[in-house]
Amino acid sequence: MNWSRLCFLTVVSAFVATGVSGSYILEDTPLHCSVRRSISPCTCSYFTGMVRPKIMVICQKMESFESVIGALQNKFDAVFDYVLNIEYSELHDLDTRRFNELGFPIVDLKLTKNNLSTLPDEAFIGMNRIRILYLSDNRLCAVPTQIFKHMPSIEVLDLARNSIHSVASGDFQILSLMNTFVMATNNLTDITNGSFPTTLRKVQLAANNLTELNGNLRNQKELEWLYLSNNRIKNLDGELPIDNDKLIVLDVSRNRLTHLPPELNCLKALRYFYCASNQLTGLNKTLSKSRKLVWLELTGNKIQELASDEFQEASMIEVLELSNNCIKHLNKSLLPLTQLSEINLSYNKISEFSLTEIKGLKELKLVDLSHNTISKLSGHSDVIYNRIRTYEPVTGIEHLKLDHNELDSLGGSLIGIKTLVKLNISHNKFTDISPYDLTGLNLKILDVSHNLLHILPDSSQIHLPALETLVASYNVLTGLSKDFQGYPVLCHADLEFNNIMTIQEELVEMTQCKLHGVNSTLRIYLEDNPVLCDDKTKIITKAMELKYNAEVSGTAKCIPVTNDIKISNLTEIDKSPITVIVA
Repeated sequence: MNWSRLCFLTVVSAFVATGVSGSYILEDTPLHCSVRRSISPCTCSYFTGMVRPKIMVICQKMESFESVIGALQNKFDAVFDYVLNIEYSELHDLDTRRFNELGFPIVDLKLTKNNLSTLPDEAFIGMNRIRILYLSDNRLCAVPTQIFKHMPSIEVLDLARNSIHSVASGDFQILSLMNTFVMATNNLTDITNGSFPTTLRKVQLAANNLTELNGNLRNQKELEWLYLSNNRIKNLDGELPIDNDKLIVLDVSRNRLTHLPPELNCLKALRYFYCASNQLTGLNKTLSKSRKLVWLELTGNKIQELASDEFQEASMIEVLELSNNCIKHLNKSLLPLTQLSEINLSYNKISEFSLTEIKGLKELKLVDLSHNTISKLSGHSDVIYNRIRTYEPVTGIEHLKLDHNELDSLGGSLIGIKTLVKLNISHNKFTDISPYDLTGLNLKILDVSHNLLHILPDSSQIHLPALETLVASYNVLTGLSKDFQGYPVLCHADLEFNNIMTIQEELVEMTQCKLHGVNSTLRIYLEDNPVLCDDKTKIITKAMELKYNAEVSGTAKCIPVTNDIKISNLTEIDKSPITVIVA
């Protein structure tokens, strides 16, 4: 994942979780202000890394509004801008005093977690410099419209985690400068048409009970971020902004959408679209012209098939999440996605996968096809072996997940994918793995656990020069001889819970674990294998350790048997298992 996208998603996540991202994260190292001791129990910090220095004042667990004023009144110089944060306090007397009595200019006011159910407008008289107002985590049942006339310059308003059930058309009429509005996690069921000013850039309405938007976002031409997840919306037709070339993030996950609105194709700036856990059965080409889209999340729907031109012009998509759907066929729909780096198709109904589905996707690093019903891989001859009989790179895949399917062969489909580093084919039906299937690969991690393997791939015919980790637990392996000789730098071999009865020193004679180019110890795990009950095993493993820097570990439950016990008395033997530990 590229770091710029990760940083962007971190900011987005913060906005989703807390409402407004970064309003109180000042880009400067705070200094203790000079009046810190005289305003106890409140505290203050001084920030200089901006055009106009700012002082943050924090008061927590105050007994009353009167005590806030008593602690702060006339203690600060009016030449600075102030951020006032009052939380976890008892403000039952808010109607008896005013904020402007404090004697310093407040530009950002945070009144969260104070159990406020009403806000008397008299307390806010003269607060016309407020630009950011936090009222989240209280018990408000209605929009406190009455206080806004004293704060017409509000740009950011956070009403998250209250109990507000409706928004009327005049509630925010006076807030003509508001650009960020947060009302997540309330009980909203109704928003009257015309409720919002047309200046909004970021809107957070997640986790409510909305079934429709009543056209409130239709004329939001400046809108950049829109979060509507965790509601009960069934239809977005005619609800998304028109003539908008700025909307970057749209989240409508966990609603009840059965189809996507056609106007999605008109959102030319859309880069991140989240529509997980809805009831979509198809996409109907609604994203085919999303030329700037880089992240598409469609997990947990009922999508059955993708049309061949589903993403015809959406070539910039980097991450495509399609897990937990009902997809059976891809119809080469992925081929236009030349920038695709990750695709998740797990938990679908794919029974056969062809490498032609990802032909030419050289930026592709992760393909997750786990938890399907795939019984056949194909496409090798069409994709890799060209007319002049030389191998061509199909893709840049580094990690391929094929676990929890019904494969019994790879069919040579991976030959030539030299970028492949991690391969997981656990929980399938392999009884053996042909050396041909792994030829030319540069695997570092190979997981073949939970299959029916009775031998490892023939080491005389296979060479995996970079393999560091082999996981082959929960198979039916019976012996270990020269099995590692094709893995010259192997460091971890998990062979637990097999039926291994013999082990030979030559297993590791051609192997030297290397970590970052430095010789290290090869660790072999043999938990619950009968070979640990053989007296010769300790001698062999000790020699392996001394000669080849290989360490064998594990425990097994062994039944004691002695030669002088008569067969007729066998039933009287104490058959309680003895644990043997090799380490």
